[in-house]
Amino acid sequence: MPLVTVKPKFQVTIPAKLRRGIDLREGDIMEATLVGDGILFRPKEVVDRDAVADRIAAKLAAAQPSSRDLGRSEDEIMRDTITEIAHSRRERSHRGT
Repeated sequence: MPLVTVKPKFQVTIPAKLRRGIDLREGDIMEATLVGDGILFRPKEVVDRDAVADRIAAKLAAAQPSSRDLGRSEDEIMRDTITEIAHSRRERSHRGT
């Protein structure tokens, strides 16, 4: 079990093996929670809601039904859209490594 030392200003260095295990990088945001007699740190992503809402609104305003969507239900289109978003996120996270 890796040990860490509390430094001045209560800073600690997370051992490299643990950082790599969760793909933690400098500048990442962590959530700290008291758990029993310890502290649990979890990586968190911060999203600018206004910027995301603006991007979504712009995309929706520019969207035109595609020929591949003709005759398909809204549920089918939404399922495919969610799959495409997940794929895009995976590609983006792999480019960041």
